[in-house]
Amino acid sequence: MQLPDWFELFKAVCFRGEEALKWGLPEPWIHAELYRALTKDKMSGWEPLDTEVPYVTNYPVRLPKEANRDWRTESGIKWVDLCLKSVGNDTWCWFEFKVRHVARGDDRIKEGALEARDVFRKDVVALAGFDALKTAETWENPGKSVKAYYLDYLLKPNARSICIGRHLFVAAFLQLGGKLDEEVWSEKALMKQIFQWEAYRCKQARLQPRGAGFNPLMSHKRILDNNWLVVLQWGGRVSKNGM
Repeated sequence: MQLPDWFELFKAVCFRGEEALKWGLPEPWIHAELYRALTKDKMSGWEPLDTEVPYVTNYPVRLPKEANRDWRTESGIKWVDLCLKSVGNDTWCWFEFKVRHVARGDDRIKEGALEARDVFRKDVVALAGFDALKTAETWENPGKSVKAYYLDYLLKPNARSICIGRHLFVAAFLQLGGKLDEEVWSEKALMKQIFQWEAYRCKQARLQPRGAGFNPLMSHKRILDNNWLVVLQWGGRVSKNGM
């Protein structure tokens, strides 16, 4: 099952909303437009779910209060930006993305790039800690940590396929305006930060880091003049063009 070409997808979305992207907080608009584009493409073989859905991860971005959830045994809950299922219902794609707007005259470009990378690496590690069985159990019986009872129509019918399906993972970072900091976003620097955060979460959870067993494919390109997209993909056969 081929993944969408993320660079072409983001390029189309950015082209469609060139004026909208000037808004200081464009992420919700881009989120909706990505969903629109994926839904419109009937030939891709993918169907995006029509809302953010929860998944269970061994490496949560934010640790839940102990009184609410024992995350070391039950793991943590994260709501994914986009969840796609194949038309055959045997393959799932879990997609997280972040957007940063670089304003003209911003004298905090380096600091902003480091902050953006820190947020991005936490999303990547959360996806790397995905637990299919616990996710399926959560979809079948949402508890107080999820509070998604209104999603019963969407979660429960798909719970079984989460257990038996194949899972692909994608994390994307879109920078609007300004040159991408090659030092901050180099593959070596980014993977170092990802492994450091994973090791930290593993130490807290009393788990062994995946280390060399986690080897995502990284790509980055400039799209539409002065915007940059960084994409990490893993879990299946992927290539530089996002397939």
